[in-house]
Amino acid sequence: MNTPQVWDRHAINAEIRRRGMNLTGIALDAGLYASACRQGIIGLSRPGAEAIATALDIPFRTLFPTLYTRGRHNEGKSNRNGSCSASAKAHAEIDGTNAIS
Repeated sequence: MNTPQVWDRHAINAEIRRRGMNLTGIALDAGLYASACRQGIIGLSRPGAEAIATALDIPFRTLFPTLYTRGRHNEGKSNRNGSCSASAKAHAEIDGTNAIS
C-alpha cells in the first residue's frame, strides 16, 4: 500500500540533508537573510518556507499544509480586520467630536 508522504519539520530537514543542502544555503541562494529558512520551517517566515519548497521542487501546500493558512497570501485581504482601518481617536476627529477635554 502506498501512503502519501507526511511532511513535518523533521522530514523536511532530512530531505534537505539528503539532497546535500542546508537551510542557510537555501535562504542565501534565495536572497533572504541567513535564518529565514530556519524560521520558515517552524512557521515564522513565509518567504523562508517558500524558498524551501522551491529548493526541494515540492509544492508549497504539500510541504506546509497547516502552516501559513491565514493572512493576505491566501485570503486576498491586506488587513485582518477589514472593519477597522483607523484608530478611535481619528474617527472622533473626523466626526467633529472631541473625546479629550
